[in-house]
Amino acid sequence: MPTPSSPLSPEVVMPGELADNGREHWNPVQETMPAERMRELQAAKLRRQLEYLAAHSDFYRRKFAAARFSPSDVRTIDDLAQLPFTTKAELREAQEAEPPFGAHQAAPMERIVRITSTAGTTGRPVFQGYTREDTIRRNESIARGLWAFGVRPGDRVVNGFALSMFNAGVPFCTGIEHLGAVSVPAGAERRAEGMLRVMRDVKATAWVGTPSFAAYLAEKCEEVLGIPPHALGLRVVCGGGESGFEQPAFQKRMEEAWGTPYVFDWASTSDAHPNVFAHCKARAGKHHLTPDFALVQLIDPESGALREMADGVEGEYIFTHLDRQACPLARYRTGDVLRVRTAPCECGRTGFRMDIIGRSDDMLLVRGVNLFPSALQSVVDGFAPQASGRMQVVLARPGPQVEPPLRLRVEHAEGLGEADRAALKQAIERTIRTDLTVTAEVELVPQGSLGRTETKTRLIVVEGR
Repeated sequence: MPTPSSPLSPEVVMPGELADNGREHWNPVQETMPAERMRELQAAKLRRQLEYLAAHSDFYRRKFAAARFSPSDVRTIDDLAQLPFTTKAELREAQEAEPPFGAHQAAPMERIVRITSTAGTTGRPVFQGYTREDTIRRNESIARGLWAFGVRPGDRVVNGFALSMFNAGVPFCTGIEHLGAVSVPAGAERRAEGMLRVMRDVKATAWVGTPSFAAYLAEKCEEVLGIPPHALGLRVVCGGGESGFEQPAFQKRMEEAWGTPYVFDWASTSDAHPNVFAHCKARAGKHHLTPDFALVQLIDPESGALREMADGVEGEYIFTHLDRQACPLARYRTGDVLRVRTAPCECGRTGFRMDIIGRSDDMLLVRGVNLFPSALQSVVDGFAPQASGRMQVVLARPGPQVEPPLRLRVEHAEGLGEADRAALKQAIERTIRTDLTVTAEVELVPQGSLGRTETKTRLIVVEGR
């Protein structure tokens, strides 16, 4: 009976195996493997994983049969295109029919040691199960990312993500421990005031969480602790879950607030773990750090046709687990639209790099122009400090079709006079028209009007006129 590979194979570095804390990579073998060799490894693991699905997953047995697909049909990675996509809607339907995980559960319950879930912001949450081997690979993926950011044993890493069922909650805490650093599981549930006090009291050197929470903590620090945020002494600030840390203007604002040049972005999808994308110190796109754990491909969001993984190409990314045991997925549509970079990086990592453009289901169509909220956020971030960086796209009805002008709420800084507000409004509207080729109507609101959150920030709201 085929099973995914041993958790102690060279793909996973265990704590203490490599004593050189100054090395560039957590797992040099996997992170710097030549692309041709990685492709060979992926093909071999893919064939074994498909056999595992056929043997253990009712969900994929049915999907294979409906498509008249057999794992033996796959001789190269390109042959995987014979298999239909897997979607979030299918997972929800399967979970409701056969709780807790659905028919794609491929390991018996007695081997499952952890349950996490999606956030459920677009529907009922989807649960994921992990075997012990799955958690070890998850720890490995987190260690690779944090090591690239400069986190080392002895660092006190405060986890600012939500701990309750979230895939960056408890799994991040155990990943930090796997690296050998000190895990401080404060959690977003502690709110800004409690989080800041923990950071001060444990003398935190690194923090992970959503970009909007990092900005909120910076705003609240002096009020709560009586000191500016840079006085806390953080060396590394990183995280993801939403747009922010990858945008140069916001990144610079966070560097100045926290007093460190080490502000990094992280990206993944809850169902995709242990798949991870993360900055290296060059911060020129996020590396695919786990090509040995998940095969990532690009497709046209509308037609579903595969797109070449070449420099500058854009597309929705799909993934196929290569050795996931509990709840493995094949050709899963994430909805995340990427722009990839394939040129060599100075850090030596060989995984392609990417920037997230947006989500396919968040894309707006304004008189023929495709527009993602993250592009608007990038424009607004460029007007700091006159603008706080907080914004909302206000729709009269759900997208993607939007009649111009596109309505935008933007927070202005405290103490900005009427003339300056008028000039700021005109400047933002002009930049959106010039850079994004759409007409916008900007409503400036006082700082603090759009609220603050410890979790993901909503960039689109629907308010009928």
